[in-house]
Amino acid sequence: MGGLLFLLSSLALAISGLSGYAIFGPLSYRHMQDRRTAVGDSAFDWVFLRWVLTARYRYHADPILPKLAMPARWLLATCLLGTLGVLAWLVAQF
Repeated sequence: MGGLLFLLSSLALAISGLSGYAIFGPLSYRHMQDRRTAVGDSAFDWVFLRWVLTARYRYHADPILPKLAMPARWLLATCLLGTLGVLAWLVAQF
């Protein structure tokens, strides 16, 4: 019973992180496009995901960008943490 609760909690983390990133990720990417400093091809490109996760937005002089990219970073990390929890549950089943 505890394993099922762990799975549901991990799945909830992954879904909430993904849905939150689906809002703040494209907002951050579009803000950078407007400033002519876009990274990668889209908000879901590996280059941009790595850029957000490593917090490289801190090195830009734009004062608005951290207010958009920081929630994207936390929500992306939440999604990854939930995904790791689901994978850990799958490994424990076998």
